[in-house]
Amino acid sequence: MNKLKNLSIDKKIRESKFNINKNFIYFLIAPLVFIIVGIILLCTVGFNLGADFAGASVFKIYINNEASFNDENIKSYDLENKDDYNEIYDKIDIILEENGLKIDSYRTTTMNIPKYHIYGGQAIEVSYQNLSDVENEINVLNSSVRNDLISAFNYTNYDDAVSSVDYIPAQSSFGWAIAIVASIVFAFILLACYMAFRFNVSVFIVGLMQVALDLFLTICLVLICRVPVNLTFGITLFATFVMTIFNLFYFYNKIKDNLKSGRFEKAANAEIANSTVKEITVKKSIIYIALILTAILFSALAVNGVREVALGILLSLIATYYTSEFVLPSLWATMYRKGKAKKKTATVKNEQEKISN
Repeated sequence: MNKLKNLSIDKKIRESKFNINKNFIYFLIAPLVFIIVGIILLCTVGFNLGADFAGASVFKIYINNEASFNDENIKSYDLENKDDYNEIYDKIDIILEENGLKIDSYRTTTMNIPKYHIYGGQAIEVSYQNLSDVENEINVLNSSVRNDLISAFNYTNYDDAVSSVDYIPAQSSFGWAIAIVASIVFAFILLACYMAFRFNVSVFIVGLMQVALDLFLTICLVLICRVPVNLTFGITLFATFVMTIFNLFYFYNKIKDNLKSGRFEKAANAEIANSTVKEITVKKSIIYIALILTAILFSALAVNGVREVALGILLSLIATYYTSEFVLPSLWATMYRKGKAKKKTATVKNEQEKISN
């Protein structure tokens, strides 16, 4: 039993000679590179805006599931058949790509075509992001897409089987981003004031630096990975903030417990930070692995809207784990000042002088 205990990952990490603080400069290189690249992309190509900000176009296409069109040139599909479902998707995807577009959402629906006595027939509804904000240009491109669909599915004599392509203008502006950032900043100021009052002013400074780093790093990763930015991007920012606060409290509370126990009574900041981060690595890693696997699962299996949120959260998890493991300990070791300890020492010294006098 003792042998198994000695071989535990937790014990190995605690007894390792790996020094986080000594290698701080090297660990800081990766976040700085990502942030610099992100700033360059922001100033050049900008965000990969989703339909909420760029607008979208939507159409429906009947898939002739009941062979309503008695025409040997028109294939009959069944959306309950996986191969048929994928074949239709591929056809539509190719047409959109040829027009410089890509599928934003793809779902099964029903369609009524009274002209051919079709009611509740199986159909596909597709939306794609507009390439322009000029309505006339959008309408010309949408007309081209519709004609290509009619040709690809051999609906030349049954053009009502493809609905008109409806233009949906952008629903939002970046005002939401300002509101979210303002909310996060306000919440953090309240939290930071509490931490500064309860613990130490230097704790507030380190926390502020950590939140700023995590938010900037996550945003830059979103820019680099070209994750579409919709209204749901606010969830990614909120997830980053929550995970950062979790990491800060987890780290600080562990240090506080160790200092209370007298374990690090005469230890330097670097030694305290290095030892503490080793202690919490395994438990924190288990939490992160579970969250990352969940995000990967949703990004692989979910519909587009949920997939974009999952991808954003996945990037925020990667960013916050890295910084909490390799940057936060060094920030704390560098910035932390034992103000209360100094004050207490000065008080004791004054009392001793009074007694001697």
